[in-house]
Amino acid sequence: MSDVRQAIVRYLIDNFVSPCISISEVSNTVRRMFPLCELTDWELGDLIARSAIDAGFAIELDGVGP
Repeated sequence: MSDVRQAIVRYLIDNFVSPCISISEVSNTVRRMFPLCELTDWELGDLIARSAIDAGFAIELDGVGP
């Protein structure tokens, strides 16, 4: 899971255009990067949210599933 978390943080930093992130957008990107990721959608969304908050981003609850 540390590889997934590192990819999330790297994505957030590399694609910084706003202090607010979309969980579904990051989730879709992570799923493409790690197609065999065993995290459930909920677990991945939670990891993305925690990583983003730790990095100082706000979370956009866009209501679109991963």
